[in-house]
Amino acid sequence: MSAERHEAVIVGAGAAGLGVAAELARRGVRPLLLERAEEIGASWRARYPTLRLNNDRWSSRLPRSAIPRRAGRWPARNEFIAYLEGYAQQFDIRCGVGVERIDPLEGSWSVRTSAGAVGAHCVVICTGHDRLPSIPAWPGVERFSGELVHSAAFQEAGEFAGKDVLVVGIGTSATEIAVRLPAGGARRVRLAARTTPNLMPAEFLGLPITAWARVLQPAPRRLVDALARAVQRLGRTDLADYGLAPAPYGVATELAREGMGPVIDRGFTAALKAGEIELVGAVEGFEGGSVRLCDGTQIRPDVVIAATGYRAGLEELVGHLDVLDASGLPRGMGSQTQPIRGLFFNGFWIPLSGELPGMRQGARAIAREIARAQGMRRLSPSRLIPR
Repeated sequence: MSAERHEAVIVGAGAAGLGVAAELARRGVRPLLLERAEEIGASWRARYPTLRLNNDRWSSRLPRSAIPRRAGRWPARNEFIAYLEGYAQQFDIRCGVGVERIDPLEGSWSVRTSAGAVGAHCVVICTGHDRLPSIPAWPGVERFSGELVHSAAFQEAGEFAGKDVLVVGIGTSATEIAVRLPAGGARRVRLAARTTPNLMPAEFLGLPITAWARVLQPAPRRLVDALARAVQRLGRTDLADYGLAPAPYGVATELAREGMGPVIDRGFTAALKAGEIELVGAVEGFEGGSVRLCDGTQIRPDVVIAATGYRAGLEELVGHLDVLDASGLPRGMGSQTQPIRGLFFNGFWIPLSGELPGMRQGARAIAREIARAQGMRRLSPSRLIPR
């Protein structure tokens, strides 16, 4: 592979990478896709089998290819994996090839992989916003005598039958896992929340909430916040009486300030009101078999499921290029970031309409820029030298 050169190399053959490949192919550029895993859709395969997309079928599609109607309004994990597999057949993809480092080289790029080096005029990194599970360095956590797992390892609720389970976090993964545990036979389910999310119903007036988000995405932030608050009231997702204060920011403001989208309510509100889930304070530390909460109380769960997020893990690839912010994400305007000429990122920006629509938007913008650069290169190669 050391002698190979390509117009574009895409790192990661998930939804973000496949979308870029499709938009490039439409513009006459045939990219090489490199995928560390042995199969397409590896990140989806790792999630629990009953998972369903938070974006509806129409908005979850990749460029110019509909998800089959049999997948229903909210495609399940396996249906989306099958869709990705079929979509990937049209591209040059090398699975089982990990990318280790990316360096500028004589006006283009050198991509060092587990199978040798590849040269490329442009590189698009699509390795995923949620690639590496992250657990906080809680005091005493290393001495916890109970079971501690990250939500990424959750597969079947039945594995926790008869157990006292503490779920830490209140994002999408935390709320969906907490809802599943009582049905799986868990003896007790508590959820430790440090902040309050914007809970939104999955549907409103018969339409997916993500469809409303697409319509409102260009609207002023204050208007979106106000309309979302009204929907929350009508959807009865205001849980102040159950120990969950209103979110400090509106939906659009929270996304802009904190990079956090709303949490789609798939039974969490009902389970909380039914007493199947108990809310407790944030986790402050561990002491032997106990978990210490922010109010000073201690509880002794059998299992702690840390739904505490992920890291992008881009430091080894591009950390030396000064293109990442303090949180390890690409600097600038998310998926369309181009901190250095010829280097792009897709799948790291979450708009109001959701992550998959954001990937599709990013794919179009990136492909346009690469195709434009390809035409310019024929006239003035020096303009593509990384700065």
